[in-house]
Amino acid sequence: MRKIALFVFLLFPLVATSQKDAAALLSKVVEKIKADAALQMDYAYTVCDEDGAVVYSDNGTMKLDNECYSLDMDNMKVWCNGKTQWSYMKDIDEVYITDAGSEEAQNLSPLYIMEAYRENYSLLLEKLDGTQVLITMTDADAEVNKVELYIDTAKSFLTGMTVHMSAQGCIEVQLNNYTPKCKFDKKIYECPVENFPGAEIVDMR
Repeated sequence: MRKIALFVFLLFPLVATSQKDAAALLSKVVEKIKADAALQMDYAYTVCDEDGAVVYSDNGTMKLDNECYSLDMDNMKVWCNGKTQWSYMKDIDEVYITDAGSEEAQNLSPLYIMEAYRENYSLLLEKLDGTQVLITMTDADAEVNKVELYIDTAKSFLTGMTVHMSAQGCIEVQLNNYTPKCKFDKKIYECPVENFPGAEIVDMR
């Protein structure tokens, strides 16, 4: 019994330190993104079902300026001006409109994911090869029950993330070609609806 108690006593500081270190690293990455805004990244986007089979994949470019962002992919385009989000699906020629505060909208923003989930999720930091680390955020009772963040500590740069949803599979995103301090017209964060004259508009607000 004493050995078990001693093991638990020794383990607890390690877990607490990992949680503290993970939170500190997340804060550092978030502050760098905010300081570097507006910024641009290329990314690969993959959706897998609950069995791990790929059901959708695409790639494109993300422009991010704090709460505003735009995603330009081959089959999907997304705009968010901080208040409203528009998503255009090329294959069905439809534009979906939601509030920027909706869960569907927020889970497309790496900045939101890092800021929001760290408050209520358990954090675990794991060192990988070289300067790469993995931060895992978990909450078994949440719809998004696990988020994995891959970070290059040398650059304080998010290189990838995987968002796991209970009984719904996951979304994997790989990021590269990080370009900071860009200058974009604010109009790039709003959908040019006139460019899609035949599209059906689905307002979900």
